[in-house]
Amino acid sequence: MPWSVRLVGSFPKCLRRYKADKAVLNNYRQFIVSLARSDNPASMGVPKKGKYSGCLGTHITKSVVIVYRIDYDARRIDLLKMGDHKIVYGKDG
Repeated sequence: MPWSVRLVGSFPKCLRRYKADKAVLNNYRQFIVSLARSDNPASMGVPKKGKYSGCLGTHITKSVVIVYRIDYDARRIDLLKMGDHKIVYGKDG
C-alpha cells in the first residue's frame, strides 16, 4: 500500500521557486514516486537535528534538499521544506 504525500506549510512556495529548473523538477517527481512506493521511506533520508529534529532530509540535486516527516500511523509523508541549504536551514555551512 503506497504512502500518501502531503505538501505542508510553505512547501508549495518552495516548489514554485524551481518551476523553470527541469532537473530539480524531474528529480523531485522521481523522489516523490519512490518515497510513496517505498516500504520504508525513512531509509531514503538522513535524520535531521535542531530545527527539523524528528524529520529526514535528502538531496535531490547537489544543492537542493527536501526535508520531510513521516506519520507512520496515518501512513503519510509530509513534505516540509525544499531548497538550498540556506533556504532550508536559514544559515550557510
